[in-house]
Amino acid sequence: MNKEKKDKPICIMEVNENLRRVELGMELTRPLRQLNTHCEFKKKYDEFCNRKYGRTEEYRAKQREYYRTHPEYKAKRRECMRKYYQTPEYKAKRREYYRTHPEYRAKHRECMRKYYQTPEYRAKHRECMRKYYQTPEYRAKRREYYRTHPEYRAKQREYYRTHPEYRAKRRECMRKYYQTMRKYYQTPEYRAKRREYYRTHPEYRAKRREYMRKYYQTYRAKHRE
Repeated sequence: MNKEKKDKPICIMEVNENLRRVELGMELTRPLRQLNTHCEFKKKYDEFCNRKYGRTEEYRAKQREYYRTHPEYKAKRRECMRKYYQTPEYKAKRREYYRTHPEYRAKHRECMRKYYQTPEYRAKHRECMRKYYQTPEYRAKRREYYRTHPEYRAKQREYYRTHPEYRAKRRECMRKYYQTMRKYYQTPEYRAKRREYYRTHPEYRAKRREYMRKYYQTYRAKHRE
């Protein structure tokens, strides 16, 4: 009987019933260790204990020590909270709290602004964006946006024309990029990949052949003059 109860998942009705028993000081339907695996029960139970007993410095020190010496508990709790943060209930509560607490919004904004300035975040964000910019989805979106927003291209050209310092910075970045890519193009790995791509993509071969034909025609006409 106990084994069946242990294997049975904890539902929200059982969570509410046990929270009521905690308030009244009655016996729980399961061991507290099992109930604490449910995120909602754990959250409400911690709130009850904080109201009744308060969070002393000794308690905080013990909690920090337990977290430090039990990485499996830390990982399990992190995963549990990650799932909870994705639920519509939590998102709705968070939006409502943001709306009704402007002082929290301001404090959170300031904390995030400082975090965004840290070298760790910048390096992580740069790496994530670099990978995203290489995806076919992003490239397709970018081409489509350029095609449907000619005013954006015009604005870009105007900014490039009126900001010589930006032009110089971009030129330097592109110079370094081309140097890196030139070295990469000489490696055996790249050459093998290129041959394999040529072999398996005849439409790319035809497109490139047409491009080079036009290029040589222009080149010969220019030098003939």
